[in-house]
Amino acid sequence: MHRHVGLTPPKAARKERKEDMMAKLTKEMKAMFEQQLSVIATTSKDGTPNIGPKGSMYVFDDETLAYSEGTGEKTLKNLQQNPKVAVMVVDREKTDGYQVKGTAELLSSGNFFEQVAKKQEERKRPRPKSVVKIGIEEIYSVKPGMTAKRIA
Repeated sequence: MHRHVGLTPPKAARKERKEDMMAKLTKEMKAMFEQQLSVIATTSKDGTPNIGPKGSMYVFDDETLAYSEGTGEKTLKNLQQNPKVAVMVVDREKTDGYQVKGTAELLSSGNFFEQVAKKQEERKRPRPKSVVKIGIEEIYSVKPGMTAKRIA
């Protein structure tokens, strides 16, 4: 019998721990998401990329971004095929920004949907057809000189 002392845990155990440890947005990150335009990157199941602005994107809580999907075009179709996303927000004047990677969930009803719909209505936006809930898994700085350093 072999004992693996001090070795990296099996891949399944590493994956499980990673999923249990969601990255959290700081106060500064949240402020940037509230003040600047966010852009989301998605890919289809065959790897065709898409990128698009999401003016309705906002911070739901420290570990979750949310937005209402109103167009139902490429981004929505990609999310139906592949839930992995990257979201970037940049403040050009401060030359600072963040890239968030995570997994999206499409919702068309339920408590989370209603909370996001209410927020969108408060922002004078139309009631969404569907809502996208993004669980934040990784956060990177896109500040010049940071060389895309993971920060959470």
